[in-house]
Amino acid sequence: MNFGHTNAFLRVTQSGVAAAAIHDLLALGLARREEDLQLAEQEARNLVGAGTSWVRVRDLSPAELKGQGMSTFESWRCLAWMEIGRRLAEANRGVSASIDGPEDVAELFKHLRSEKKEHFGVVLLDAKNTVLRTTIVHVGSLTASIVSPREVFREAIREGAASIIAVHNHPSGDPTPSREDVSVTRQLAQVGRLLDIPLLDHVILGDGALPEREFVSLQRQGVIGA
Repeated sequence: MNFGHTNAFLRVTQSGVAAAAIHDLLALGLARREEDLQLAEQEARNLVGAGTSWVRVRDLSPAELKGQGMSTFESWRCLAWMEIGRRLAEANRGVSASIDGPEDVAELFKHLRSEKKEHFGVVLLDAKNTVLRTTIVHVGSLTASIVSPREVFREAIREGAASIIAVHNHPSGDPTPSREDVSVTRQLAQVGRLLDIPLLDHVILGDGALPEREFVSLQRQGVIGA
């Protein structure tokens, strides 16, 4: 990863926190001021190592943080923020919803309707179609969102998901699938079959100004399985 041209703050503000890299999120959390970011980025790389495992971050100890030059207070402040994140995640699990159709997916991601860039999200489901977690795996341009299967299924494998649903918004407000949308969907469906984590649907969100601009389900259109 190249840390030379822009700092973590700029990269996070450009991509959004949901799609930001683990190193950048950690560096932003470690820094107290923007002037501290260069040192914080080095600390983040030292703490996480060459990998990008959230497990590594989860298991950080006060001693490891102090070893990077933090004071006792700073190390415990950092761990406190991590614990807040964990507890928020657990609270979200407590209100898990079941997915019965694309209408439920559209409701889960309704906040994406007003985004000016394409956001590609994934719903991770258990064997009963209960939502384990939702995540944004890619933020694209205004006209294209090119997503690799690695990005999509990495989170599904980590979570132990039984199946997934893909979802993304069309900033134009028109949810009509593009040729790229169809191609990406078929590719994800093929990889899902190989991994035994089937892609159940790919829902494209419009602006909702009219009923036909609410969403399009590629499963209902016969793209998945075709």
